[in-house]
Amino acid sequence: MSSDSKIAKAASLLLHSPPGEVDDVFNDIRGIVNDDEALQEHIEPVLAESNMQQFLATTVPNTDSRVLITPYNRVGDMEFFDPNSCTVFTFDHLHRTAHDAAPWTAPEDAQQHEPLRQALYDELSLYVQAHYADGSLGVFWHEGALVSCVVSNRFSPSNFWNGSWRSMWSFDPQSGQLNGSTKVRVHYFEDGNVQLDTQTDFAADVEDMDDSVRAKRVAKLIRGFEAEFQQSIGDGYRQLAEKTFKGLRRSLPVTRSRMDWDKVANYTIGGELANAEA
Repeated sequence: MSSDSKIAKAASLLLHSPPGEVDDVFNDIRGIVNDDEALQEHIEPVLAESNMQQFLATTVPNTDSRVLITPYNRVGDMEFFDPNSCTVFTFDHLHRTAHDAAPWTAPEDAQQHEPLRQALYDELSLYVQAHYADGSLGVFWHEGALVSCVVSNRFSPSNFWNGSWRSMWSFDPQSGQLNGSTKVRVHYFEDGNVQLDTQTDFAADVEDMDDSVRAKRVAKLIRGFEAEFQQSIGDGYRQLAEKTFKGLRRSLPVTRSRMDWDKVANYTIGGELANAEA
């Protein structure tokens, strides 16, 4: 395997980084490769893909608007648009900074669906603010559909855990089809390495109606699906604690007799006293 191939494979490990730990993995890769110049050539495309996968949030230059870095608002290799501030900007994936903002004009088909996009953004903003701590939202017109992205991260490395919730919803106004997927990833690493990585998909039909009413309907479906998914995760962990783990324990020892732990303690104390007397 060539040196470039090894570096490319090492760089690809970034895509599998647990939430909030990209920098840690990157520094480990730097130590392994030990060639920053060669690494940078391969790392930037991987960082770009990682940032878009994670729905990284950034502030649009010269505005107070927050926007997500996603595949759905990408207009160039390093350029992204924010429909709320009508701005296009360049994003540095290595340093995670936005710069060179300029006015942006939406394509004609996006302009036709802007009232529905704005109505859906307003409805989902209320939902995200109410249910996600530090949650971020983006709603974009992309390839004939309205794509809504939700992300909420909770990082606590000092307590040895990090977690991320991401969901993507695509709504086709022509067919009324709503498709979505929600992904949860948690990493717990105190004296070990335990990860939760789960995802589920949803689909529903939304009848044609006024934009504001339709936006409310789509937002209501998203709230219901995500609440159902969260409930299923909680139920799964309760099942794990109450039944699965208990099933792994032997109810009786090999002698088929219950252990009398008081007697075991007495035996231990008696043995210690006998050794002391000796």
